[in-house]
Amino acid sequence: MQALSSIFQKIAILEIVGHIFFIAPDAGGTLDEIAQWTLRWMLLHDLPTDTSIYTCKSIAEAERALEAPITAGEPPALIVIDQGSSPRQESIRFADKLRQCIPEAWIIELVTSKMPMDRKTNEAFWLKKPVVKGDWEDVLQHVFIQAGSPQWSNAEAHH
Repeated sequence: MQALSSIFQKIAILEIVGHIFFIAPDAGGTLDEIAQWTLRWMLLHDLPTDTSIYTCKSIAEAERALEAPITAGEPPALIVIDQGSSPRQESIRFADKLRQCIPEAWIIELVTSKMPMDRKTNEAFWLKKPVVKGDWEDVLQHVFIQAGSPQWSNAEAHH
């Protein structure tokens, strides 16, 4: 029975992993290292690596990149937004818009202490910068293995 449960969990994970987007609209933010950690983690955990991984340097570029998969009915599994050293209203609104338009996708914002904290804690998943590899791997474990969907998640919004 344990083996059957493990097989069903693997099938569910295969269906969950969709496109992954890394968005750094602030020129000072970089997500290359986190993208590499993510790919290595997926390989280590036998998750399908035929998913597309996008890196976007602006909100406009991210909107263009998101259009194709969403139009094709393939919403992203994970969107990571580096809010930069001083979050801009445009970037904050973009993250809020993504949460409203794609509720099945994980939207994780990398933030500093300058992030305006006027939102309800259950509306956003924030991870404090600088991001440590072990913390990022814990987030991936939660997103892809434990919770599967933000609607079912009991994740803490602030680390």
